[in-house]
Amino acid sequence: MEAKRCSVNMRWAWYCLLTTLLFISMSVQAQTLRLTSGEYAPFITQTVPDGGPITEIVMQAAQEADIAVSLGYFPWHQSMNLAQTGEWDGTIGWAYTQERANNFIYSDPIYTESVGFFYLTEREFDWQSPQDLDGFAIGVTKGFIDVKTLTELQKSGVDVKIQEFLDEKSKIDALLAQQIDLALGNIDVLKRVIAQEVAPSQKQNVAHHPRPIRITPLYVLFSRQTKQSYDQAERFNKALRRLKADGRYQMIWSHFRHAHYNH
Repeated sequence: MEAKRCSVNMRWAWYCLLTTLLFISMSVQAQTLRLTSGEYAPFITQTVPDGGPITEIVMQAAQEADIAVSLGYFPWHQSMNLAQTGEWDGTIGWAYTQERANNFIYSDPIYTESVGFFYLTEREFDWQSPQDLDGFAIGVTKGFIDVKTLTELQKSGVDVKIQEFLDEKSKIDALLAQQIDLALGNIDVLKRVIAQEVAPSQKQNVAHHPRPIRITPLYVLFSRQTKQSYDQAERFNKALRRLKADGRYQMIWSHFRHAHYNH
């Protein structure tokens, strides 16, 4: 009788253990944050182990917040669509717009980008006001806030022609082929494309204007379609603030700049 009671107790103990493990597994799965992104080398990229400094900051903040992250790379416009519809929980590396705020909860800033114009040195280019851009064909990345910026210029009466591209390299290629007059994008990103992906004989043909069209904070966007987004956004932001307060955030950027710019 005692052996039978022990057998029942053992079965009950195993049942409780398996139930607990299943519950823990389901809880962990429920807390996994599925984020989309596009290639934004050298800041967000699949080409280096840590994914670039923005990716590293997001991953460290998520780890600090005890949130598992699954990251998927897509073309930028698809990254936005997947997060906006709730197929994925959020997306990395976007500027603020009121339209996006209707669909997403914004994190604290993860990076501030400087965006400007690149042009061929054979044609002199200068701009001090939006009217100086009148008549130019400008290449932008599809889905980026720069499309909206140029569209607003059109509405104000500035005759800019907008041509959208899926990635940064395509914009520079179109500029070199004189299919567009100007390529608009993150200055550091496009400098990297020119340095690493343009033929040596053509690199000196491209310059960038020192006046940026915008200096903009970028964020992680948490989809309002996902139930746990409010909780995850709050926890992520608290963790990100701790990274900034104790110097880990600054350390990531310091290491990146030393490795990327000091060679």
